[in-house]
Amino acid sequence: MALADVPADLIARCQQEEPGAFDELFAAIQQDVFRWTYSLVRNEENAQEISQDCLVRIFRHLPRLKDPERFGSWASRLIVNQVNTWRVKERRTRLESLNDAREVDNDALPLQGAGPPSPRAAASRSEILRHVNRAITELPPRQRTAVLLFDVKGWSIRQIAEDLGCSEGAVKFNIFQGRRKLREILGEYVDEDGNAIYSAAD
Repeated sequence: MALADVPADLIARCQQEEPGAFDELFAAIQQDVFRWTYSLVRNEENAQEISQDCLVRIFRHLPRLKDPERFGSWASRLIVNQVNTWRVKERRTRLESLNDAREVDNDALPLQGAGPPSPRAAASRSEILRHVNRAITELPPRQRTAVLLFDVKGWSIRQIAEDLGCSEGAVKFNIFQGRRKLREILGEYVDEDGNAIYSAAD
């Protein structure tokens, strides 16, 4: 279940410490939390570790959430903050390697959606998504995060700036730079805005 689709009544039951409510919540969101995290760090092992930390933080801080209807956006910000905390710790010990991302199931990749109708078009789309997701791995962390949150998750410039602790101008710059680098890497696979182009052939 997507974070944004979690029922408010389930959050309320968790806040009331109803037996089994937290287990139900975690079973519903753990896969989406991993997808979110993996789309930001691009490494399966690190994403698993950070996802567990995120779930623990959700458990600890959920009672403070005043509006259960806002759980989706609240949890998303928590994930982004946890990823940024992890990046700070990583930079203290070593430079981030962008070449150690492991292959994972397509369901864990951020650029997903309904497949085209024919097997040939589906194969074309799958190949393009593979190239696009691999190219995203090569973006610097700030550009990668900005592009994913804006183009994939649909966050506003203001929301991204608040969560990353930077100016809106910096967010726009990172989106622009990230899209430009994607175009350089992918060429024919993306349009001028950096979005994937799928073949219409059957």
